[in-house]
Amino acid sequence: MADNTGDPHLLAVLSKLAPMTPGVAGAVLSLAFGEKLTVRGKTISVVIGLASALWIAPAVIAVLAVLWPWGKFPVELGNAITFLTGLLGMIALAGFAQAVGKYAGDPLKLIKFEVGGLRIGGGEA
Repeated sequence: MADNTGDPHLLAVLSKLAPMTPGVAGAVLSLAFGEKLTVRGKTISVVIGLASALWIAPAVIAVLAVLWPWGKFPVELGNAITFLTGLLGMIALAGFAQAVGKYAGDPLKLIKFEVGGLRIGGGEA
């Protein structure tokens, strides 16, 4: 009975999910930076952080592996890049979501110019 290694299907799924762990950790860790986000905003941020770890990190790692001058590209560095991609992807979305929330009520707040005596935009009179 000690030779039972577990369900092979479960082990196959876990082996596919293992490379995503650093990206998930980075996305969840960056929740500390999104204090002003709602629960829905934080959920979307985690999903975006995970998506960036799943799709952007492999592209960055592939480019770096081609350009890497010292032999084989280290797996540890790939994990660090995946972690940072998940972290930064979520932080970038959190900042973007806060900016959209701020300017959604008055989109002309971003545009401010004056022609003659006519002042347009700026959000303030």
